Amino acid sequence: MKTTFTRLTALLAFAALSPVIMAAETDAPAKKVTKTETTTTETKTKVEPGKPEVGTIARMVKDGASFSILSKAIEAAGLEEMLSGAGPNTVFAPTDEAFGKLPKGTLDKLLLPENKEKLRQLLSYHVIPGEFLTSSLKDGELKTASGDKVKIDVELKKVKVNDAKVVNQDLVASNGIIQVIDEVLMPKDFKIDKDK
Repeated sequence: MKTTFTRLTALLAFAALSPVIMAAETDAPAKKVTKTETTTTETKTKVEPGKPEVGTIARMVKDGASFSILSKAIEAAGLEEMLSGAGPNTVFAPTDEAFGKLPKGTLDKLLLPENKEKLRQLLSYHVIPGEFLTSSLKDGELKTASGDKVKIDVELKKVKVNDAKVVNQDLVASNGIIQVIDEVLMPKDFKIDKDK
């Protein structure tokens, strides 16, 4: 009987304290527990024509104030994907002023749809696979994306590519380097049909 009395006393004591315990729990600020799941997905960015990826050579050319003609030519030649890709590439980028030095009518002919391959060849001649800051360029030749070679001449930190001068050096993009030049580079034996 003593055991029953002890149990009954303990039960009554617990029942008497229950409202106090419950009140203390309801007065305490509620803690919200949130479960967060993080998943990683790999995405491949497809470059839409006219919308190169931010930070790439193609985007920097498109956004550059002195590259409107080059940007238009890259689009006409279908080279946005190459210049937005992983690279790395070094582009010797002629300014609008450099395109203005071409013989009259040459640019208009190059931008015609029937000359797309010629334009692609010409622009690929300005692209060197790999990253080349001016400090890493040395006298000699470099093979371009078109398969032809350009001549590099370095003298007292001034760089020439064929006959073009690098006028703004080492613009760093996420996928390579842009070297701004003052002339359009012409591959050897490059011709535009006069009739077209």
